[in-house]
Amino acid sequence: MSIVNTMSHFKLEATSDGSLFYRIQVKSIESPDDDITVESQWADVEIDYVVYFSRSGNWGYITPPFRGRRKLNHQEHIWFHQHPKNFIKAFDKA
Repeated sequence: MSIVNTMSHFKLEATSDGSLFYRIQVKSIESPDDDITVESQWADVEIDYVVYFSRSGNWGYITPPFRGRRKLNHQEHIWFHQHPKNFIKAFDKA
């Protein structure tokens, strides 16, 4: 799998593990705490996952696409430590 190292807002990436392609929305947030509410920014765009990276902490979340507002630490969201190996493990769970 290819990991795109970006902190851009509203970036839609197509990435592949060789045979499968994923449409990923990459978001960065300025909070050191994961007990925050996030809001969908992708409207009618078909995506497979949303990946949030904390700029103030060393963590992130992989989430399914959702509508409206939701807690970032929602039970369906997968937490990871910001290291490529940990991201791959978390993505495999998604």
